[in-house]
Amino acid sequence: MKELTKLFILISLLSAYPLFGQSAGTTSFEFLKMQYSARGAAMGSNLIAVKGDVNSIFYNPASLASITERQYTINYVDHLLDFQGGQLAYTHPTQKFGKLSAGLIYFSYGDFDETNQFGERTGRNFSASEFALALSIANMLGEGFDYGINVKFIYSSLESFNASAVAIDGGLIYTISQLENLQLALTVSNLGFTLDHYTSLEEKMPLLLRFGFAKRLAHLPLLFTGSLNDLSLDTGEFMDRLRRFSLGGEFDVSEIIKLRLGYNNEVNENVKPLGGRNFGGLNAGLGILWKKFRFDYAYSTYGDLGSQNRLGVTGYF
Repeated sequence: MKELTKLFILISLLSAYPLFGQSAGTTSFEFLKMQYSARGAAMGSNLIAVKGDVNSIFYNPASLASITERQYTINYVDHLLDFQGGQLAYTHPTQKFGKLSAGLIYFSYGDFDETNQFGERTGRNFSASEFALALSIANMLGEGFDYGINVKFIYSSLESFNASAVAIDGGLIYTISQLENLQLALTVSNLGFTLDHYTSLEEKMPLLLRFGFAKRLAHLPLLFTGSLNDLSLDTGEFMDRLRRFSLGGEFDVSEIIKLRLGYNNEVNENVKPLGGRNFGGLNAGLGILWKKFRFDYAYSTYGDLGSQNRLGVTGYF
């Protein structure tokens, strides 16, 4: 069983090689690339190398391998344009199979007024929404390595039309024993195919390859994180991949209060107007531990487009 698991992970990661040549263009199910965790958003979307947090299930399932007690999380996103999203996840440690988890992310675009070809309202309205359901397994994979794998079912609905897909996520975290409290992570997300399509053309999946680190400083109560994001996207310029970076930090004010800051350069590049000074991609947040709960809040800026608020609760039992 262990050798088959290693082989499966190796195949998943090797399958990511063609992603480096993925050209820019429109893909379906873009909601899969959004950050739903309040903790992750406050740190600049940098949870992929942070171990032991159930909030990482959709960003790097290998994080779940070091969880020693049952965890659950609920997150809510107040998105731009009154869109809304959220995340639910639960992890259950077992002795035989490692850590088994389930997670759900959803995104609602709200209700819309139906119009005819002349732009006149018909009196009807319709809604649009998307969700992804994941089942996950995570465990240790040799000395210093943790692995995690998600299998996801994805569904999108627009009025009476719908689309669906299946995909897998694979992740590794390597703990460097020579450097205390340093983890490196590699994740491949949304490797899969569509089952039903909105049109006669088969949509591409939003493939995502990321590399990151997490380091808890020895003489300062700070968890420092960083990542290179969307490495699979090929715009024709290699340096564009290096510009898609994010940095974050979590400072322990006390055993109860944690302050978080983050910056996502990819977001800033996307929202900054040509020749303008408008700035986006900044994030800040707060974590409060109380008994067996952690309450998280995050605020994210998107320049002239507005801002996002996220709330999260993580429980341990």
